Amino acid sequence: MIPITDLQFIINAFNDSQIQFDPNVRTYTVTVPTDCFGALLKLNFAPEFYISIRADRDAGRFGFETLDPNMGDYIAGSEIPYYEYYGGYIIRLDKRESCFAHDLDVTVTIDAGSTEHGTDRYEIHIHRDSGKKLRELFREESFFDEEFEISMPYKLYVPGKYDRRKKYPMVICLHGTGEVMEPLDAVLMKTQMASVFAEDSEAGHNECLVLVPKCNVRYDEDDNWTTLNQFVKQRTDSPFWPMPHLTVVWRLIGKLMNEYKIDDRRLYLTGISSGAFGAYVLAMEHPDAFAALVPVSGAANPARIGALKHTPLWIFHAADDPVIVPSYTLDPTLAALDGAGIRYRVTRYPEKLIFWQSAHFCWERVYKEKEMRDWMFSQRIGGIKQVKKKLGIPAGDRKQGQGINEDVRNIADQAIGAAEIDAL
Repeated sequence: MIPITDLQFIINAFNDSQIQFDPNVRTYTVTVPTDCFGALLKLNFAPEFYISIRADRDAGRFGFETLDPNMGDYIAGSEIPYYEYYGGYIIRLDKRESCFAHDLDVTVTIDAGSTEHGTDRYEIHIHRDSGKKLRELFREESFFDEEFEISMPYKLYVPGKYDRRKKYPMVICLHGTGEVMEPLDAVLMKTQMASVFAEDSEAGHNECLVLVPKCNVRYDEDDNWTTLNQFVKQRTDSPFWPMPHLTVVWRLIGKLMNEYKIDDRRLYLTGISSGAFGAYVLAMEHPDAFAALVPVSGAANPARIGALKHTPLWIFHAADDPVIVPSYTLDPTLAALDGAGIRYRVTRYPEKLIFWQSAHFCWERVYKEKEMRDWMFSQRIGGIKQVKKKLGIPAGDRKQGQGINEDVRNIADQAIGAAEIDAL
């Protein structure tokens, strides 16, 4: 008797199963991306069988070398629970810093047993590249800002075949809150928001420079690109005020543009989570500067949305994001864009598509969207906007007011209660 009739191995990055199941095959091998931290196993099996699933590697969180069962960490050999919401078992892949020194190999064992038929065993061998070769394409440097006395470490990728006779676009990547207290390498380990552009560039496609600035705690435990975290803790009245680190990023961009042959018509800005809040604000503060903006799991200040009227936008969000809840963040942003007559593209991933660590982490999928990357590099400042930029005439709305109206404040207050704040 065949105990398992269907088996799917699904990761955030793709819709389809990464294995083709055959009831007569008991061993499978699959390779997952560097920033893959979980796989969803979905099974169909005969009712007289029970299922037990285990992995031979620990699963721990990034930045915490010890395991904490209260946070869902588990040790090798422990039984992996069934998640009703997703209709399957989530195999967590270790994301602690130490595991990125080498490739990760995990064997998942699926035992299907019954008292009458005994136990049948299936194995899935998972391989994850450490991403070390891509990370080594970035060099680490530091920029000191005298006004704010901020020393900002940053990673910079320059094409291996950099040619001083031509100009290159540059992609600026703003990390999220999770990376504020972690090493700079965390951005390149945990996400492909920067490394994917370097990988394309090294292959001769969309050649560019890639900048990954680091927001360190300097003045306040809630230091970030904007006052988002202060707002969450009800210490300020808006999540959209720029913090000093965002100003320092802008000055760092200017420094690099003086040092490298960078095309000022092709600066591309992207950010994830609190970095998306920061990306919106930076684009609003400098409405003439960026040829394209790709915010992921973030929100913009509706009161200043007019500043984006000349900036091509492609917005990404998951419909069931439990942290930056769409009804309080994405929806007001889109409504404001619509109200201002601003054209944009938006991808709202459906519920249950992004499952680990939660739907908030949809950037695992976003930066693998080749269409998005090619769209970004097809954008450039030109025409009347470029003329105004050369003359120093603002092309967008440079209103200094950061305030939000009462309706938006009420929406934001509700969002604080609805979101899983600790996961910001």
